[in-house]
Amino acid sequence: MSGVLVSLTEQSLDKTMEYLRYMQLNGFNSIFTSLQIPEEDPRELLEPLTRIGQFALKHNMLFMVDVSPRTFKHFSLQQLKDSGVTGLRIDNGMEIAEIAGLTREWRVALNASTIDQAFLDGLRGQQANFASLEAWHNYYPRPETGLELTIFQNQNRWLQSQGLTVAAFIPGDGDLRGPLHEGLPSLEKHRHLSPFAGYLELVQECFVDHVLIGDLSVSSWTMQQFLAWNEGAVLLGVEDQRPSHVWEAVHRNRPDIARDVIRSEEARHHFRGSMLPEHTVERPAGALTIDNDKYLRYRGEFQIVLHPLPADERVNVIGYVARRDIPLLPLLHKHRLPFRFLATASYCE
Repeated sequence: MSGVLVSLTEQSLDKTMEYLRYMQLNGFNSIFTSLQIPEEDPRELLEPLTRIGQFALKHNMLFMVDVSPRTFKHFSLQQLKDSGVTGLRIDNGMEIAEIAGLTREWRVALNASTIDQAFLDGLRGQQANFASLEAWHNYYPRPETGLELTIFQNQNRWLQSQGLTVAAFIPGDGDLRGPLHEGLPSLEKHRHLSPFAGYLELVQECFVDHVLIGDLSVSSWTMQQFLAWNEGAVLLGVEDQRPSHVWEAVHRNRPDIARDVIRSEEARHHFRGSMLPEHTVERPAGALTIDNDKYLRYRGEFQIVLHPLPADERVNVIGYVARRDIPLLPLLHKHRLPFRFLATASYCE
């Protein structure tokens, strides 16, 4: 599952609805927003909440809302249900018995970072419906306050062992949310990373089931990457591309994983003919290379360089992975994910 965060107040409702239509058409199936907006008149929030909720119901999308005890001074549970809200995200301020009661009628998400064994035992003691219970991390607008990777991974692994679905946020790369406009990640390391690289790390390495985009929009390139992933491959941008047969193929790292390079499992077997030495220059991380005739039996081998390597007269450099996609390479290397390429002529920043 993948989803989006929308603001009830930060941009016009028409613009929000346009964004939701775009994301839903491209496969995003959940919406998250917050009713914890103390500076706003609660009466002004009901119309956008209801419009978004009606859209979610029409398209069978999950609609989760961040709430607190203060929320219920202005909105009843019935009002939320009538507005199309299908789940409640509760950070703090509610007693265990209250939360357990909500799980019998609602999908309920708790702060994934603060759940511990005693808390879960208390919910079990109150006969909470664990089938309706999930663990959602916060997003962190202020730089340097996002979560640390190893603790995050360990917590998520434990939460999944308790039968809980885990959700987390990645930043967007279009319109960023205020007031700081510095991204809304759960992990601090993702703050200035491309959204798709953050997404892939969460689902491949961090025991996260459900990823939401925290900011107000994504670039067209990021959307192309999500669409390619839905079709079964990681899409990499290519700079300084030279003609080659490898651009049209889908590749995967060999199972005998090398230290310094990603070796295409398929390319050498499909190569026929001769490959003359050309552009045999130094190979920085992200260099895309094909072995030429001087490499004898390895002629036609296609690689992505992971660590800087010297020039080799037997190795032609035919392009470079776009800088923003370099963080994807360790994941392609380790997990042997299928990948393909798109030249920067079609590449949108």
